[in-house]
Amino acid sequence: MLFRGKAVLVGYDGRTSSRMLAEGVVAGILAQGNNVEDCGEITTPGLQFLVKWSTGKAGVMVTASHHPPEYNGFKVVDLDGVEIARDKEEVVERLAAKESRGISKVPGERTSPSEPIDPYLSSLSTYVSRRELREPMTVVVDTGNGVGALTTPVLLRRLGCRVVTINDNIDGGFPGRTSEPRPENLGPLAAAVKAEKAAFGVAHDGDGDRAIFVDELGVIHSGDESLTLIEDEVLRKRPGGRVVTPVNSSMSVAEVAKKRRGKLVLTPVGSINVARTMLRVKAILGGEENGGVFYMPHQPVRDGSMATVLILNAILDNRLSLSKLMARLPRFFMAKEKHVCPDNRKVEVMRDIRRKLGNKVTSTIDGVRVDLKDRGWFLVRASGTEPLVRTYVEGRTEKDLKGLLDEFTPFFDKMIGS
Repeated sequence: MLFRGKAVLVGYDGRTSSRMLAEGVVAGILAQGNNVEDCGEITTPGLQFLVKWSTGKAGVMVTASHHPPEYNGFKVVDLDGVEIARDKEEVVERLAAKESRGISKVPGERTSPSEPIDPYLSSLSTYVSRRELREPMTVVVDTGNGVGALTTPVLLRRLGCRVVTINDNIDGGFPGRTSEPRPENLGPLAAAVKAEKAAFGVAHDGDGDRAIFVDELGVIHSGDESLTLIEDEVLRKRPGGRVVTPVNSSMSVAEVAKKRRGKLVLTPVGSINVARTMLRVKAILGGEENGGVFYMPHQPVRDGSMATVLILNAILDNRLSLSKLMARLPRFFMAKEKHVCPDNRKVEVMRDIRRKLGNKVTSTIDGVRVDLKDRGWFLVRASGTEPLVRTYVEGRTEKDLKGLLDEFTPFFDKMIGS
């Protein structure tokens, strides 16, 4: 048992299987003699904050995050409020595989805190630049039928915003759109932002830890773009700060770090890698291309509501629209593709790609990356959660991107499969 004698906070998202799985988790923890605080439906960053805010307690979140409704899983949260490191994950997996487990003679006790999310929302509000808005601001929030409905709309209303919500009923079947807030799923959000004359729109995934933004013109911005804007604002106030991001992030993140004298630290893909590296190097900010933003002063975890606060601050502090703020940033052009690849072929495929590219390879932090001077870069990496190999290609100009795709797509198709 990783947390012997420690109380464990348990929460779950809105998936149809989550409550049932959470009951199993609770029963198992109680049987070990640990007390359980049942937080019910909650966002992942909300539960992580409660763990961090408490003293000497761990956490388990039942969620499959952005995955389709038929999936589910567990995020185990360490005593510091951050997902457990890989070595502890392996301990959990070994324990789960054991056929028999010891049971405590004295079972733990289960409690259910009232309004468990309130401390989290109160903390978020302290990071808003201006508590009182000079004039009402309209924000459209698409929670994608996920538990983000419990946080971002509530927070923005408390701050005095006029909030319009879509897909705000928690429904584990995700009837409004897929749980992952991808640009092709966010047309209704973009239309609502324009129709409501909103300052911006934000879309969350199933457990509320990601955020994708839409500006007042209805333009959907990538996770890289919102991360770059937030980075620019954070480093403007804290020049020289460290920023942690995976190897598949846009060149724009590096450009802004250089402009603001920041120190960029690259990691393998994965929120655990970003969060744990942030703690190790004492970074102020972390971020991923998928809409994950980690803000150390609040908590070094992926947090869609915190990302919303930081975008709101950028608009308030600069007195500029989101579209104008985005227009000031360096702009590059990226294409991402998924290639089906059975799990049992991934190692072989990646080994062959590495060998074929030879001395062109510039990084093997995660997968195989090739940087091409004055043109851009590409990365090939095996997914850690799906039977896929992913490719990322970024060019400095649209012409560069097209040239890189024309040159290397046949290579990807041949090595991985079209």
